Amino acid sequence: MNRGIGAKRFLIGTLASKQFAIVLMLFALLGMTACADYAKRSTGTTLDDQTLEYAVSSAIYSDPSFSQHDHIKVEVNSGVVLLAGETISGANKDKATRIAEQQSLTKRVVNDLVIGERAGLGDKTNNAWLTGKVNSVLLKENPLPGNDASRIKVISSQGTVYLMGLVTHKQGDQVAEIVRNIRGVTKVMKIFDYTD
Repeated sequence: MNRGIGAKRFLIGTLASKQFAIVLMLFALLGMTACADYAKRSTGTTLDDQTLEYAVSSAIYSDPSFSQHDHIKVEVNSGVVLLAGETISGANKDKATRIAEQQSLTKRVVNDLVIGERAGLGDKTNNAWLTGKVNSVLLKENPLPGNDASRIKVISSQGTVYLMGLVTHKQGDQVAEIVRNIRGVTKVMKIFDYTD
């Protein structure tokens, strides 16, 4: 009986040691990623971006000037707010910019809203398809260190592809050139924050 208890303790100790070793390896990998030679958004910045995105969207759609005829995409990366989609008037386009600028976490606003009718379901499907296509191409042909495609945020609207993220000028140009040559892309807008 004592042998059985000893064997169980040995087995439990061995399993615990292996689990501990796996946890240590995971922390080491995370540490190496964090020490990579390129800048990435911190967890705090990512949370701030999500908070800002929600705040801008809520403020726009709770304003009575905007209605179901407006289709405004709000995307945020490192405090840069992108407004894309369609709105019914120039006054609404300007108002959307002012609303985004009033948020405390906003560093800069890029307003590329088109004045016109709201996109239909077909346009929205095309936008999603194009974003997916660009992301898949960037996974294969990514010029960024560590092949880290997560550093680039891709948004599509009516054939225009918006690129956001933290890169060098050279990296941004390389990514934009890859995207520019993808079928279905009519325009590329670089909204990068540059590290150099």
